[in-house]
Amino acid sequence: MLLFLTVFVASWLYHGLGITIGYHRLLSHRSIKIPRFLEYFIVSGGYLCFEGSPIAWVATHRVHHKLTDKEGDPHSPRNGFWHSFAGWLFSPEYKTPKEQFPVVVPDLLRDPVYRALDPSNPKTQWLICLTVCVVFRLLILALLGPVALVANLLGAATIFIAAFLVNSVCHIPRFGYRNFETADASRNVWWVGLLACGEGWHNNHHAFPQSARHGLSWREFDISWYAILLMKALGLAKDIRLPKKQELVTGGVSTSDSDKNRRPAAMENIEGPVAALEKLTDMESRLTPDAV
Repeated sequence: MLLFLTVFVASWLYHGLGITIGYHRLLSHRSIKIPRFLEYFIVSGGYLCFEGSPIAWVATHRVHHKLTDKEGDPHSPRNGFWHSFAGWLFSPEYKTPKEQFPVVVPDLLRDPVYRALDPSNPKTQWLICLTVCVVFRLLILALLGPVALVANLLGAATIFIAAFLVNSVCHIPRFGYRNFETADASRNVWWVGLLACGEGWHNNHHAFPQSARHGLSWREFDISWYAILLMKALGLAKDIRLPKKQELVTGGVSTSDSDKNRRPAAMENIEGPVAALEKLTDMESRLTPDAV
């Protein structure tokens, strides 16, 4: 039982932080800077959780932020719960065309490792991911036995499903609450926040997309943020992007029902085609490195 629990928790953290910090806060939003070797290690946790090509993942996510809950959003519940949960994966019309990748993810295309994981043929891409994931779990089986293998699969499955819950449940009005009146339907859902390593504080995230911290109060437990703080304490993380204090005060993080209608500082609307996503660092000028 001890082996099972240890491997389960370790797997949930390894795969979970691989998605939340690696794919999301680091690659998609450039919320922090860490050494390249550590970046690859963290991202590997997401890749070994069947998340597929980091390039394709980040491209989809950046388009989602540009068109959140509008026409063209890859996975909005406006097209139905199943679509937002997983159906979009099987709908080619909601995928970001590869010819747009040089505009949407030019930073990742410059990296040889991420390019190697994203061949031109999508079927080959998923075959590579599946093969690597199977080999990884065969190693767990050989080194730690079947109990550890089952624990790893359950830990990976938990965080895998949690990521889909963020896309779906956290954009449905009847769930959760809102700290900020954003131009989308994003919600903070506490149980998704716990299950998905802090990603469930989704309204906070859409109000401040490049913030490395999603849980903006002590009540909003964000284990990914605590992991980032640990890396900073060890001298491994720098240029950590956070909302300025005055932005949070102006935005009025809700502490009671009477606060729910207070609006955040005006969000910058990036006009123009998807090409605007190329300059992500220009999208949120209110976020500055190490702002407190």
